[in-house]
Amino acid sequence: MAVLFMVIIFTLVLLVAFYLGNFLLSCKDFYKNKISSFECGFVSVGKIQNSFSIHFFIMMLMFVIFDLEVVMFLGVLVSDASSMISFIMLLSFILAGFYMEWWYGKLVWFI
Repeated sequence: MAVLFMVIIFTLVLLVAFYLGNFLLSCKDFYKNKISSFECGFVSVGKIQNSFSIHFFIMMLMFVIFDLEVVMFLGVLVSDASSMISFIMLLSFILAGFYMEWWYGKLVWFI
């Protein structure tokens, strides 16, 4: 029990030491470009930015969902029947969502 307490104290001391070292050694330049938010592809200073198309976000979500579906399908290959049933239910929900996106016209690629 004493060893666990010492490990926790040692971890906290290292955490505080590294945090303070990082804070003291970091560069503190407060230029306009340094403290502004960074958005890839957009100039962060200047005139008002154009609005971001929601189609990029929808395509990213579809990629992530179908990528996770493929990973889950690989797990189903070595499992039992109950996980196969749950995978089929998940697949039906994903396909129903894909059909709804197609039905409402959200998959049309126009910027």
